[in-house]
Amino acid sequence: MKRVIVLLSGGMDSATLLWLCKREFQEVYALSFDYGQKHKVELKYARELAKIAQVKEHIVVEVPHYRLITSALLEGGPEIPKGPYGKEVPATNVPMRNLVFLAIAGSFADSYEIDHIAIGVHALDTPYPDCRVEFITAMESAINGASSYVAKSKRRIHIYTPFLGMSKIDIAKLGKELGVPFEKTYSCYMGTEPPCGVCATCLQREEALSKL
Repeated sequence: MKRVIVLLSGGMDSATLLWLCKREFQEVYALSFDYGQKHKVELKYARELAKIAQVKEHIVVEVPHYRLITSALLEGGPEIPKGPYGKEVPATNVPMRNLVFLAIAGSFADSYEIDHIAIGVHALDTPYPDCRVEFITAMESAINGASSYVAKSKRRIHIYTPFLGMSKIDIAKLGKELGVPFEKTYSCYMGTEPPCGVCATCLQREEALSKL
């Protein structure tokens, strides 16, 4: 049986990934994180998406150590910048967030004996160091090297990244094709309802959905 655990933030990328995994895998788990993010409201959307998608299990994990780290994306950090991303690492970078998230996902994959971990990194995420191909490749090797399931079964845990090389517009079009309920997703770094409309992720989302 093909099984996967999907990193689900509640945004349009991870929702599209979840619906894609519903099509590509026989059993789907979802994993979300409460890490002190300013936009914690996204977890409400993640729970609703997991319910609609009828996943096997939706796991929400607290990552409390990020409350001791400074980032514009975290509670108590600097203001969220307005406008699109530049070429430099954004102020909203959370140090090694995907490394931590994938390590936690790897522990569940190891325990549940799941062969795939899905994460929705894509071409426009490249300002973030832990969204690049070289990081994903290295992380997959680390997970397999640490896995008791892999050692026993001689199988391999794969990090599934179908959106690498895709734009946000490509993902939106795929989501439409898959029937993703975009109205049930949330993608604002400010954490406001309604979304602010001026942060980088709001601008990306608006541009992508306007092309549908």
